Amino acid sequence: MSSSADASSSSSAGTGTGSRGIRERLGSVVSDVLTPPEEADDRYDRIRALKGRVTVERHSLGARLSHWTQALLMFVLLGTGYAIRTGTYGPMNVPPWDGYYIAFGLHMWAGILLMAFLFVLFPLYHVYVDGHRQLAEMDDVRVTVRVAQAFVGLKSYIPGYHHARETYDEEDGDWVAYHPMQKTFFWWVSIFFGLLTLTGFGMYAEMRTDPVRWIELLGFLSPWLPFEFLLQIHLLLAFLVFAMILGHVYFAILPSNHGALKSMVFGKMDAYVLEETDDSEE
Repeated sequence: MSSSADASSSSSAGTGTGSRGIRERLGSVVSDVLTPPEEADDRYDRIRALKGRVTVERHSLGARLSHWTQALLMFVLLGTGYAIRTGTYGPMNVPPWDGYYIAFGLHMWAGILLMAFLFVLFPLYHVYVDGHRQLAEMDDVRVTVRVAQAFVGLKSYIPGYHHARETYDEEDGDWVAYHPMQKTFFWWVSIFFGLLTLTGFGMYAEMRTDPVRWIELLGFLSPWLPFEFLLQIHLLLAFLVFAMILGHVYFAILPSNHGALKSMVFGKMDAYVLEETDDSEE
């Protein structure tokens, strides 16, 4: 009897210890997130002391071509999708073909090409060639929380924040800060376009009487979900992506982002540089 009681109390103690450990870890994460970025990262103070700018390559030719090709393909997808949905084909009504077939063909191939650029070519150049980090780090989370608070007037912006986004850290091999929407946009657009691809091929597999093997594989949702449901999800995702593109364009044309926008066109940017010798000088 006593041994079972001991086992029970031991189990309860273990559960309590585990719960405390989880609470402590969560508390530590929340504390890290809410720590002011300028206190957690001394580079913001160092940036404010920088004076001159130098010309730095921010985006390689491959990254720029991939970016603008993606933009073009996205608008082709939105335009042809609207045409297919509404039956308004305009200049795509080219004899002897019907506008629907041209719009559908453009929609399919634009989607396939976009997947190649979005998931292969752009990450290859942007991440591996140019060295931009796309995974969210704790510094990014802190900056996002603080910028969101500043955006709605709850707090002031991080001292040196705008300069930080235009400062390259030679020791770290990356830019000191990114606009919060940059990494967010990349990941959500990638997720949404992945889902758009699956729902699109799910509908296509159902439309084809005898789909080829690769269409059947990509359209694996077809046997599980009705066509109309796939269509509604496809349209909802398309509206979400369109809204995100509008937001991306809005932030890109803000005066504080003109330098970053020009670098996506010309590749180079007038930036501050934190040199590796800065630490020893201080």
